[in-house]
Amino acid sequence: MGEKRNIKNNYFIILILNFFIFIIIYSFKKKNVLIIYQEYISKCKKSQIFKSKNLINYRNPYISICIPAYNMEKYIESSLLSIINQSFENFEIILVNDNSKDKTIDIVKRLQSQDNRIKILDHNQNAGVYSSRIEAILNAKGEYILLMDPDDMILNQNLFKELFNYNLKNQFDIIEFSVYHQKEKKKMIYLPTQHEFNHNHGFKKNIIYQPELSNIIFYKPNSKNYSEIICRTIWNKLYRKQILIKAINYIEKDFHKKFLIAADDTPINMINFQFANNYSNIFLSGYLYSIRKNSITNGIKENYHLKIVSINYLLYYKLFYRYIKEFNKNLDYLYYDIFNFSSYLLNLKKLNISEYMLDSLKFFNRIINDKNISNNFKNFTNKLILFFK
Repeated sequence: MGEKRNIKNNYFIILILNFFIFIIIYSFKKKNVLIIYQEYISKCKKSQIFKSKNLINYRNPYISICIPAYNMEKYIESSLLSIINQSFENFEIILVNDNSKDKTIDIVKRLQSQDNRIKILDHNQNAGVYSSRIEAILNAKGEYILLMDPDDMILNQNLFKELFNYNLKNQFDIIEFSVYHQKEKKKMIYLPTQHEFNHNHGFKKNIIYQPELSNIIFYKPNSKNYSEIICRTIWNKLYRKQILIKAINYIEKDFHKKFLIAADDTPINMINFQFANNYSNIFLSGYLYSIRKNSITNGIKENYHLKIVSINYLLYYKLFYRYIKEFNKNLDYLYYDIFNFSSYLLNLKKLNISEYMLDSLKFFNRIINDKNISNNFKNFTNKLILFFK
């Protein structure tokens, strides 16, 4: 009995020791990544590379980094410094100041005085992320476009160089690369120790796609599982500018710059992948995506944000339907998308947005009269019509 009790006691002691070891390792790891982040920013600020850039002026930049910014004084310096310190120098930064009320533009102008690759476009009134992105794209001179959020960073100093070298041989229309996530809690920023992005295809083996590329927007390659959507984000891709502008012009036939704050990734990618001739992903980390509460809406009221997102989804589905008809796509693409995100459409009535409730009814009636509609889609659309009446 004594031996058994000793074994149990020893086992208990081992468990406690393992627990404390785990806590120590976890704390060290967390401290370590914090140090890495802080040291990188410090390096950017002191770097001789940064100090020498005011002498450079590229008439034909290879990459245009397009950044919409609204009240981003806390993040914009780190973001721009992380770009400026790239070892590959042939790029420009197009920053659209969307009528910021804080010190965002002062910080950008100070950095611009030291690096003339930074171009500023000023808005007299707040136009939203989508309109700001379009303006940056249309003013870009680069052969390729990188769409970046103002609170994100580039943590790989050779990211642009590696993308350039990878693209030399194939001249892709779209290159997608892997991403690190940054989560902010109680003013503390930490970096994941490995790639956390939710793409379903494997980045460890580079994949090259030829037409028809648009299908990979809607479901995982070699799979008919519509829930495994990939390629919808816009901030981890290098786009050929001429293809992206073609896509924007197609989208604007419906949107007319009315698309306001959120969820512009999918329509941009959906049309861009339609016009692109080829695509590749590459297991190349370095882009740091920031996950913050209300990072895009920057603290606007929840109901107002919900209203805008709901209207955006209705606009997007109208575009989606036109796209399906003009490019002879399967109507079930639209069904699965509406089915997965129908809560936003339902909010149009819940929030009593009368103008768009009528628009929704017209849209659903148009769909239900489509001769190609499946029974599942018809039944689901009937329910939506009853809800909006």
